[in-house]
Amino acid sequence: MKKFFVSAVTLVHILLIDLSMIMIVAMLLLVFANVVLRYVFNSGIFWSEEIALVLEVWFIFLSLGLGVKHRLHFSINLMPRDKMPAVLNRALDLLSDVIFIGIGVVMIVYGSKLVQFTMRSIMPATKWPAGILYLVLPLAGFVVIVEAIFHIFGFTMFDEKLDAYFSGTGGTLKDIFRSEP
Repeated sequence: MKKFFVSAVTLVHILLIDLSMIMIVAMLLLVFANVVLRYVFNSGIFWSEEIALVLEVWFIFLSLGLGVKHRLHFSINLMPRDKMPAVLNRALDLLSDVIFIGIGVVMIVYGSKLVQFTMRSIMPATKWPAGILYLVLPLAGFVVIVEAIFHIFGFTMFDEKLDAYFSGTGGTLKDIFRSEP
């Protein structure tokens, strides 16, 4: 059962990383094309700013969940971790994960309310519901909660294999899931 959950979460992370890469490249290409059209041809893509904003917000919030996985968020260390007792390090890590769970719950609850409220508004250029912009909040909150729970229970992921896969030095997706994490 544990291997199933770890594999499922790892697969979700792979999809989120791929989606994030697609979004950041699409945003870059869209903004670049709009700048070239505006300054070279005196025209532009009227909906490009809205789409770029949606892509940026989605990229940022999807990356938030991935940042929790790798503990990439800001932290303040008053003392080096190796000089503190191991029990205190574990307690502070647990506190950090509990705070992340709280943040994830807030993102899900209030993000859902924000989505419901803004679905009635329409973005002017694309005529899409404005709630699409915030639809990522509950999803990112769920990812944050799952990652914090995985840290609390000490579930190890396929991190080395994923790093090798995404850097181009590893094998295929099948190779990632063939053995224990």
